[in-house]
Amino acid sequence: MIERKASGLRRSPHNILTNKEIASLKTDIAAIKADESVFLFNQGRHTAYMEDADVIFVKGDVFPDNVYSVHPRDMMSARAVLAHEYYGHRMYRGTILREGSWNDEFRASYMAALKAPGLSQQERSMLILDALERAKAAGVTIRWNSFMRRIVYGSDYEQNET
Repeated sequence: MIERKASGLRRSPHNILTNKEIASLKTDIAAIKADESVFLFNQGRHTAYMEDADVIFVKGDVFPDNVYSVHPRDMMSARAVLAHEYYGHRMYRGTILREGSWNDEFRASYMAALKAPGLSQQERSMLILDALERAKAAGVTIRWNSFMRRIVYGSDYEQNET
């Protein structure tokens, strides 16, 4: 059994992003209507928002590794990860949640799913499932709201509930 690390089983942050990969990531950044100047490629220890510098470091771990895991965090697309950092962490900088705490990470994934433009239904679903997994790992039970049900189960879910 492979032990889960805090950063998941994504591609290694030690993999250097190629020019082609960076170009693809810049397309993802434009798709989510984020400020490209905030993103720094091949810098930092791993993909993460750094509040004190107001930058998002983007490393090789921005890409999923779908070979070894079915965990939502591992399966999230690079676009979903960028949205998590930008709409989830950067947009809530200066708040009282401790950086890296379960509720900070829960909020980042939830708010990215809710607010980021340019994400597919599957990307939003992976973000919601990631948020729920972070709460679960902290021993916190989250009551699903209608947004979460609609994103994870599809728009037909609410019609079946009525």
